[in-house]
Amino acid sequence: MNTISVSMSQLYKIAFRLFTGMGYGETEAAMAAEVLVETDRRGVDTHGMARLGFYYRTVKAEGRVNKNAQLNILRDDPPFVMVDADHGLGVIMAPKAVDLAVQKAKELGICVMGIQNSAHFGAAGYYTAKCVNHGFVSLVCSNSGPTMAPIGGKTRVLGNSPWAMGMPGGNRHPDPVMFDMACSEVARGKCETAQREGSQVPLGWGLDKDGAPSTDPTAILQGSLLPFGGVKGYCIALLVEALSSMLAFASYGNSMNMEKGNSGTGHFVLLMDPARFGDFDSYRNGIDAYIENIKNAPLADGAEEIIIPGELEARSIRNRTEHGMEIDEVIAGSLVEVARDTGLLSEDQDFADMLAW
Repeated sequence: MNTISVSMSQLYKIAFRLFTGMGYGETEAAMAAEVLVETDRRGVDTHGMARLGFYYRTVKAEGRVNKNAQLNILRDDPPFVMVDADHGLGVIMAPKAVDLAVQKAKELGICVMGIQNSAHFGAAGYYTAKCVNHGFVSLVCSNSGPTMAPIGGKTRVLGNSPWAMGMPGGNRHPDPVMFDMACSEVARGKCETAQREGSQVPLGWGLDKDGAPSTDPTAILQGSLLPFGGVKGYCIALLVEALSSMLAFASYGNSMNMEKGNSGTGHFVLLMDPARFGDFDSYRNGIDAYIENIKNAPLADGAEEIIIPGELEARSIRNRTEHGMEIDEVIAGSLVEVARDTGLLSEDQDFADMLAW
């Protein structure tokens, strides 16, 4: 697989230009670009710039999204808020909603938000990290179109229920303690990556269209993913989807129409201020002691260290901020296609010209 070295500032400029090329104003383009680039900065390459082509196709297809969407507050019953994303692009409308949730949580110490009539919002971890950086314990989750078979089933009826949870770090260990995961054994994007690379995937990732276990990523993409951890993952997936669908009055499973903006995508956001439980310095000292208790535990044979959830992402942020990252030539090519289609590049220009933006 060939790659191209890019700095994070170059990547942001490219994303920003492409979203303005799609017809969005600078404020909205900046929001969408930040979602994708910060996701790449965290090392979650399946949901960063790799997804920009998907969002462009969504915007380009008639009736998929409302480009003039406005965030509407349907119910404000502190600390509960219900908002309507007006069928806008998820990576624009969800940041607006989460900014509102942060504002409410700063006033009240807590905010519980349902978001309806949204669309694919990128990586849940982006929003959780944003909330944690404001000092909040946070939980963010979303429903999605059917991609996963339930335990005992052989066809898609469940979304893969992406969710992320995080807590502020301590004084000696300031990085957030957090995770970001889908409830499938792997994210669908990892099958797409394997498909691009022409490689097989481990048994247990998914089923083919006939419900048989498969190691062929193409067959799994045509069939269904499986929950992580068997029954335990299935139960978590169902409840995460219920939070995102039932409390947000959104759709679920096969009732979601992913071909239209009115897909029924919903999100659930919970923010809590740890300082409302007691002294914040005591909280930070407690997190430090807790992390050190885990990291100083005896190592298993062959292990070099014990990793705290969120630690690898924090290392990626520092590394990629300083050194940039490698972007897959296939993804770079998809960005070139968007740039040409929106008139930002001529046919004789390529990704090297985009790096000069």
